[in-house]
Amino acid sequence: MKRKGIIAFCILTSISLLAGCFPTKNPEATTTETTIQKNENGWGNSSDSSQDDTNDRNDNPDGQNLAPDFTATLADGSSFTLSDYRGSVILLNFWASWCGPCVGEMPAFEQLNNEYGDEVVILAVNCMEDENTVNQFITDNGYTFPIAYDVNGSISDLYPTDGIPYTLVIGTDGTVLETFLGADSADVQYREYKSAIDAALQQ
Repeated sequence: MKRKGIIAFCILTSISLLAGCFPTKNPEATTTETTIQKNENGWGNSSDSSQDDTNDRNDNPDGQNLAPDFTATLADGSSFTLSDYRGSVILLNFWASWCGPCVGEMPAFEQLNNEYGDEVVILAVNCMEDENTVNQFITDNGYTFPIAYDVNGSISDLYPTDGIPYTLVIGTDGTVLETFLGADSADVQYREYKSAIDAALQQ
């Protein structure tokens, strides 16, 4: 019985690592959904009923799916305001260091950042971890793409989702073009994000 319990635990852990994690302060909380969910022109899951109130949340009478604006402090000490980058394609990611899929896909962001340079804005918003934890993570991994603090969760609250990693591709007009919930390997995610970015650049 003990052996069966260990096997079951390993299977559930593997499934959760392929899907994503709940964006809570509890690092033990993980989701058991196995699919990476992608939704064009909406928020969260492709079946997410919260899309019905998207216009109210964004206060946008024209019905466009505008990404909510925010200002964040970056790990390098500078400030980032989303609306300052209107006119650029933006890849916006929400993550935490305790989330296996979040950490696993991050080399894709580094690769995309190196490839596109100033042509595409990449920002990874850490979800409710302290600044020292985030800084140590960056130092340990040597990442150079912009990473923002969201210690109190105020930015994450603007982008409700069933879990993390949660990644959005925002067009030059500020509208959300695609969302991705969960992550596969860095190689797979690189191809997914590159396809979405290239499509956004062509619009």
